[in-house]
Amino acid sequence: APSLLPSAPRLNAPQKAAKKSEVVFEATSAQIQRLVLESPVPVLLDVYADWCGPCKVLGPALEEMAIKSGGAFRLVKVNSDNERPVST
Repeated sequence: APSLLPSAPRLNAPQKAAKKSEVVFEATSAQIQRLVLESPVPVLLDVYADWCGPCKVLGPALEEMAIKSGGAFRLVKVNSDNERPVST
């Protein structure tokens, strides 16, 4: 059966690295519609806090994965302290 999802590069295939500005986004509540819901590729939503130790470790790893994926997915980061409506 044909897929209803938009085509995206396969994650297990070697990809040319993307520019960080093309795949990693810092979002506000007002940008969620455009960056997440209307994204042409799958989105990993990273809701983090500056004071969160595990977030500081995970964030750079997620960014590296998004860049290395060559645009197979988009990383959208939301600071939970600044964007309470998104994080609750």
